[in-house]
Amino acid sequence: MERATAWNARATVPAKPPCTLLVPASLEEFLRWRYRQHGPVIAYLAFLLGRASIYRDQGRLPGVERVTRRYQAENRSLQRWHVRVPGELWTQLRCLAGASGVTMSHMFVILVELDQEDQDTGRNDGAPTFWGAKVSFLEGVGYADGVTRRKIRYITTPEAPPRLLRLIRGRARPLRLR
Repeated sequence: MERATAWNARATVPAKPPCTLLVPASLEEFLRWRYRQHGPVIAYLAFLLGRASIYRDQGRLPGVERVTRRYQAENRSLQRWHVRVPGELWTQLRCLAGASGVTMSHMFVILVELDQEDQDTGRNDGAPTFWGAKVSFLEGVGYADGVTRRKIRYITTPEAPPRLLRLIRGRARPLRLR
C-alpha cells in the first residue's frame, strides 16, 4: 500500500538575499548599457523574467533533458556580479531555471543573451512588458520508469506588483521599463 506525505512551508525572509550571478565577460558591456536604461540589476531581472513567457512561447528557452542542472561553459571567463535580489524575483528565477534544466546563473545569462539578440535584430520591439504574478514549479520522478519530469506554471500580468515595485525602487532614480 502506497503512502503519501506532503507539507507546506512559507518563506518570506530574507526579503533581499545576497546573490552572486556569474556573467560572461563578453556580456558585461551590454549589461552596463541596459543598466543605464533599466536601473539596477534587479530592475533588469524583473524585466527579463517578464519576457520569459514570451521567450518560452517562441521556443527560445532551453529544455534540458537531464536529471542534473546544466552549468555554463567553463571557458567563458565568468565574472562575479554581487546583487541583492528580492525574494520574489529570486524564486521566479529559480523556478524558471529548474523547469529549463539549467542553473540560476545560467538562466540569467540565457535571458540576457536573448534580450541582446532582440536588441540586435529589433525583434519584439514595442512588445508589452509583463510581470510575473505567480509561478509554480514541480519536479518529480516516477520510480517505476526512472524519468524525471518538470512542470512550470508561469502566470504574467501587465500590472507590476506594488510590493515588488517598492523593493526595486529603493533607489534615487525612477524606474524605467523600456
